[in-house]
Amino acid sequence: MNDNTAAVRTTMPVELVCTGLGERITFDATWWYDVGDPYAVHVDFLLPLGLTERWSFGRDLLAEGLEVPTGRGDVLIEPEADHLHVLLQLRGLHGSALLRTEEAGLNEFLGRSYAQVPAGTEQYEADLDRWLADLPEEG
Repeated sequence: MNDNTAAVRTTMPVELVCTGLGERITFDATWWYDVGDPYAVHVDFLLPLGLTERWSFGRDLLAEGLEVPTGRGDVLIEPEADHLHVLLQLRGLHGSALLRTEEAGLNEFLGRSYAQVPAGTEQYEADLDRWLADLPEEG
């Protein structure tokens, strides 16, 4: 990701829930939304030892998951009963992770993404980007 193309960006703490151990490991996650990819949100998990794990999924999936349990494929999202936190279940080739983060931060992030590209207008944004890319360069 080029930082200049990210319209919306926020970093917030995430807890890895270790269900069998009854422990939680906290680390930061940077959420970002790029108007050039209007249907998706992206998150970089800044793991211990300096490792980064990137996940991308539908912005509509995140929005729905803040309200009711939802999931498609490798990403499941649901609000906790208190509606103060959100659980994210991520399933990859080598296992899965249950993560917990604050709902308010994700709501604020989504609100800023919708200010850039309102819900329902993503197709127009993508079409405009393709049209502009096809324009001949002045020379």
